[in-house]
Amino acid sequence: MIAIMKNVAVLLTSIPQSGGEHSYLVKIMETLMECNQRHFNLLAICCNDYWRAWCRHQRVKRVTYMLEQYSYHKMKFNAYFKMTSVLYNICFSKLEKIILDNNIDLLIGGQQSIFIPKLTCKIIQPVHDLMHRYEAQYEEIRSTYEWRENYFSCEARISDVVLVDSQMGKKQYRECYYKRRGHFPQIKILPFAVSDYKDAIEEYIETPIKYIFYPAQFWEHKNHEKLILALNLLKERLNDIHLILVGAERNSKKKVERLIRDNGLEKYVTIRGFVSEGQIIYLYRHAVALVMPTCIGPTNIPPLEAMALGCPVIVSDKYAMPKQVGEAGLLCNPNSVESIASCIEKVWKDENLRKSMIKKGYEQIQKWTENDFKRRFIEIVLDELNKQNHGPRYRISRRRGVVF
Repeated sequence: MIAIMKNVAVLLTSIPQSGGEHSYLVKIMETLMECNQRHFNLLAICCNDYWRAWCRHQRVKRVTYMLEQYSYHKMKFNAYFKMTSVLYNICFSKLEKIILDNNIDLLIGGQQSIFIPKLTCKIIQPVHDLMHRYEAQYEEIRSTYEWRENYFSCEARISDVVLVDSQMGKKQYRECYYKRRGHFPQIKILPFAVSDYKDAIEEYIETPIKYIFYPAQFWEHKNHEKLILALNLLKERLNDIHLILVGAERNSKKKVERLIRDNGLEKYVTIRGFVSEGQIIYLYRHAVALVMPTCIGPTNIPPLEAMALGCPVIVSDKYAMPKQVGEAGLLCNPNSVESIASCIEKVWKDENLRKSMIKKGYEQIQKWTENDFKRRFIEIVLDELNKQNHGPRYRISRRRGVVF
């Protein structure tokens, strides 16, 4: 008997300015491409020009899809009336049409904010954070609380598997969405991993001789303001201190710029905005340290990139961030300007400490490598493809319609 190769699709919705979510989705696609036409057939569902060009360059089979909008009522309908919603989506959903036309067995979501309705295939969804439940004091999180809560509660009833970044991410998901009856998605832990960057090409960007570095979109929860105030504390003791900020403009950038002006820190801070990948690599490699006093997690990608590129790391002591960096990083209290300043001063003044942190950083990222990430992710995908009798499934016959 000849085994029929199954079909996997990925919903590609991110853009480079999406930050960590985009890096995650690129890694997912690179991993799936290595198994394409060996373990399964891969289809890219492209939602923007970036991914259409990327897939064309990589010669990945692709289709174009314009995202459909889902109100809370539509999400709830898909979550609570599954058989009816499958019939409805067969008739009216453009995404379901792609699934049927290409005989897709498994769909992998690209971003946690993109709702996937109840379909005739299995669904894997990433869940990067549930910070609307834990850090709702920030305006950008508070303003979307209701939508995020509706989205996650409905998607929990639809997804077959959710991917989380850490044991803490799994614990938080169970706390939030396992306290009800009905369908429970499997929770699979898949920590992110970065490349070893051995062949990475850096692109020169003008910098001071010494500087600290923070790559993050200018959201309030990224805590740029406390970092600026820490710099203000240090400018008298470290007169050559300098901070470089890169990242897309969001709701706190104007506040950050005003804080810099009000404290006379213009010569101590450079804001570069969005920069190329090669310039990011250059900034990591030549920085005194990455300083990331973010208030949300559970984990973040920049500390991994920094350790892989030989840059000491200072991170928040919250959620799973201490475990992510292990003994390689210094931990600061993101709510304390003095704590952030103290960590910066230690690293800035002590070259031997920096060398030790760089060495430990290389050791830390070897504990979970890019190959570990890829192997684990493919195991999750193949496990779902190979499962039999996993809940109610639907077969489509042109003559008989839907068979339950």
